[in-house]
Amino acid sequence: MNCGHRNLLKNTTLEFPRTGFWMMHVLGAMFLVLFGMRLAVRKASIPILAYRLLKRL
Repeated sequence: MNCGHRNLLKNTTLEFPRTGFWMMHVLGAMFLVLFGMRLAVRKASIPILAYRLLKRL
């Protein structure tokens, strides 16, 4: 016998997304973070960069 349950979320916008959805969001977030870090370093002034360099020594 087949016991079927009613799924209220089936074929709605609240249905849990598939793997491709999560991969796209994770990769997109990583891209935005890395792009933001790149821009932040590029826009950083010389004293801040010198401080970071001296701090590592």
